[in-house]
Amino acid sequence: MVNGIAKFKEYFKGFENQYVIIGGTACDVIMENEELPFRATKDIDIVLIVESITAEFGRRFWEYIKEAKYSHLNKSTGKAQFYRFSCPKSKQYPYMIEIFSRNPDYMILDNDSILTPLPIDEEVSSLSAILLNKDYYDLLKGGQLIIDGVPVLSPLCLIAFKAKAWLDLTEGRLCGEHIDSKNTKKHKNHVFRLAQLVSPNTRMILSDEIKKDMETFLSVMVDENVDLKAIGVQATNKDELISLLHQWYGLRK
Repeated sequence: MVNGIAKFKEYFKGFENQYVIIGGTACDVIMENEELPFRATKDIDIVLIVESITAEFGRRFWEYIKEAKYSHLNKSTGKAQFYRFSCPKSKQYPYMIEIFSRNPDYMILDNDSILTPLPIDEEVSSLSAILLNKDYYDLLKGGQLIIDGVPVLSPLCLIAFKAKAWLDLTEGRLCGEHIDSKNTKKHKNHVFRLAQLVSPNTRMILSDEIKKDMETFLSVMVDENVDLKAIGVQATNKDELISLLHQWYGLRK
């Protein structure tokens, strides 16, 4: 489990409808709930639900940042606002918090002057672009799952986000961008690890755009090397999981 998640959950009790945790931390929470191992990440990726956000949450969040005494406080520029806080005073707090807001009008901090500009890497840029997409943001809003008091993105929704991230990063590499292959591989592996948790009878309706992205991703995965045993997926095979993913999302094969 991510260091500091227990204190974070306690601090923001009552605000669960105003944010959702995605990325590796969401995978960690989901996997631990199913008593499955997962390599813990150092950071918490948070997306603000701008339609629900309140000034009280903003004040509470800023109090948390000051209490934790994060030594690095950064803010991006651009259409989607991105904040990164890292290196707290103790391990009671997550080593890094990354928070996204798709609308720059929903600033949550009361003193931006102490924030330093942040160079955006490819993975953050990709996630920001995904969140600016209305279809994916709507999927996120409707896909929240509360596990032990922590609001995370549900496995089926998280799979769609992971697949889209893999597509974007893979395209970036093909276009000559310097992208660490480990980041690309991570998203692919997470798709198959999360898929083992979904009930065979599950169904989800996707928008046309997300459906197309999932169909593209799965068509590539047919010939992609995925060592399920190495990533902890047991009692199934890749083709079976790909077939189930088509079934769950109502995709064309």
